[in-house]
Amino acid sequence: MKKRIITAIVLILLLLPITVLNYPKWVFNIFQVVMLLFVIMGALELIHMYEKEKPIKIVVQVVIIVLSLLTYMNVGGMIAPLNPQVLPGLFLITLNLNPVIILSFVTVILLSLLVFIDDFSGSDLGKAFTIINYIGLGAASITILRYLGVRFIVYVALISMMTDIFAYFFGIAFGKHKMAPRISPKKSWEGAIAGTFFGTIIASSFAIFYGVIFSPDGFLGYIFNPDGYQTIFDNFTSIGNEHLLIQALIIIPITLLGSISAQIGDLVASKLKRNYKIKDFGNIFPGHGGILDRFDSIIFIGIMFLGIFILIKQFYPM
Repeated sequence: MKKRIITAIVLILLLLPITVLNYPKWVFNIFQVVMLLFVIMGALELIHMYEKEKPIKIVVQVVIIVLSLLTYMNVGGMIAPLNPQVLPGLFLITLNLNPVIILSFVTVILLSLLVFIDDFSGSDLGKAFTIINYIGLGAASITILRYLGVRFIVYVALISMMTDIFAYFFGIAFGKHKMAPRISPKKSWEGAIAGTFFGTIIASSFAIFYGVIFSPDGFLGYIFNPDGYQTIFDNFTSIGNEHLLIQALIIIPITLLGSISAQIGDLVASKLKRNYKIKDFGNIFPGHGGILDRFDSIIFIGIMFLGIFILIKQFYPM
């Protein structure tokens, strides 16, 4: 427990500044470099997990990691439909290609491995696609949310953390009905419902009353909300011009979906580990496991929210 607490404190001290600060502007560049390392290490964790079944040739590992990085590096192409109004001076390290181009290259290259690598099978093809999309697209989604503004990435983090915390404690105190005993025996429906309820309430309140919590003239407002945004939709979509009640009726269901997705993401990671008989994806974080052990829920929320926000912008542009 001591090791776990120390690791958590170190992670907070290292990751919090680059996640929530935009000044100086190069802080965002450091965040992007960290995400590049995230992609490499996350891909390696899944590769090593799959190797529990059979060895994966080095050339295949390299191809998977490169294609994961290629998918991630095209954040500019993915963000184009959002047409975001971001903080001037933020530099996005990106390829700016149409996502279809990346998808085409990834598909052709992976299918070609079936021909040129003798023991590369159809199931290996599925594993490679899983790694590239789960890690590459997941990391890109997180970076896009961070690029859109601190309020978006904090919103996602709140959904993940509050859902996890309340699900854990309510599950311990009141959990009687197992939710997925074959995947994660300790998770209960009571904990899941409590986590979803409180996670939705807390994160929705943040998104709806962002301008109240971080008033430009108030405590930390000049850092987190210098432009005086009132809600998470303000200056992002025309929904931000609607009455607060209308925005709340949209934000709350989105947050609810996010909270449910966080728990599904956690169960997906647990199912993978159980299938391949591993306790953790890695050991880079003492007491916590690997990259994916810590960020499985946020990856899942990030991917879903990227789709939701693009959909919102398509129907309700600025």
